[in-house]
Amino acid sequence: MQNILFIGGGGFIGSNIIHTLERLKIKEDGLKTYVLEPPFANVSRLNGLNVKIFRGELLDFDFVQSIVETNNIDTVIHLVSTIIPGSDFEDYKREYQTVIFPSIELMQLCAKRGIKFVYFSSGGTIYGNRTTTVPFQETDPMAPISYYGWSKQMMENSIHYVHRTEGLNYLILRPSNPYGHGQNIHAKQGLIAVAIGKILAGEPITVWGDGSSVRDYIYIDDLSKVVCQLLQKDIHNTTLNIGSNEGHSINDIIAHLKKIAEEEVNVKYVASRKADVANMILDTTKLKEYVRFEPTPLNAGMKAFYEETKTRRAIQ
Repeated sequence: MQNILFIGGGGFIGSNIIHTLERLKIKEDGLKTYVLEPPFANVSRLNGLNVKIFRGELLDFDFVQSIVETNNIDTVIHLVSTIIPGSDFEDYKREYQTVIFPSIELMQLCAKRGIKFVYFSSGGTIYGNRTTTVPFQETDPMAPISYYGWSKQMMENSIHYVHRTEGLNYLILRPSNPYGHGQNIHAKQGLIAVAIGKILAGEPITVWGDGSSVRDYIYIDDLSKVVCQLLQKDIHNTTLNIGSNEGHSINDIIAHLKKIAEEEVNVKYVASRKADVANMILDTTKLKEYVRFEPTPLNAGMKAFYEETKTRRAIQ
């Protein structure tokens, strides 16, 4: 029996991983899934799934500890973050108080009870800026230039500290930019999702800078399948990039979406932000040592996401 607790499992990434666990019939092997979400969080993405949802705050350590101990949790998957790459220092302070510090307490609990701690970091911001399109490897220095990236670095450093001092069993995952079904098209981040939302609403797409910055994108089904393989194989005490190993500029993405939508797309270019990196591509050589992984072609993934979103919008 494996009992997994998802911290923030009702969100875009967590819910897709849970869906994939069910599609792959992994639950037939005796896996049970639990989700912790705040009282106000929308958990509709989990509708119809065999998952037990707890309502509470990560800050409430006694409550979290009771969930872990009562349900014999053996794997914690940490997905929660309250800030985005454009967040400011005040946002970061709240993140430290409500997420980072409570998470360190949770890491210590996991170490004490022999629980594996799986953390979703950020391949998009943890490495910092790079003027070339050479892919980042896991051994490259962490040099974030945003408070969001800094928060991820603090979490990773905390994991390594608790591993060294208390024997924490961990897995750090650094996904690139996931996109696909279930993603919020009205959010403040996620270029592909936001661009699709703007196209369907007939509104201009806002681009920070000249659109030449390069990013690595991964279809959500690919990300979910990779994570499930890593869980099944019990890969631990390592850090892994998860991406496509390919880079596409913002202008390329918009051009592709314009062809998919077969509509005129208006783009509004505004001044770039200090927190935005110029180029980010992830080297996935290490990942492929552990799992079989062929990323979905970007055009195919975006087309599927666009058509599904357009269909769902039409019937609402």
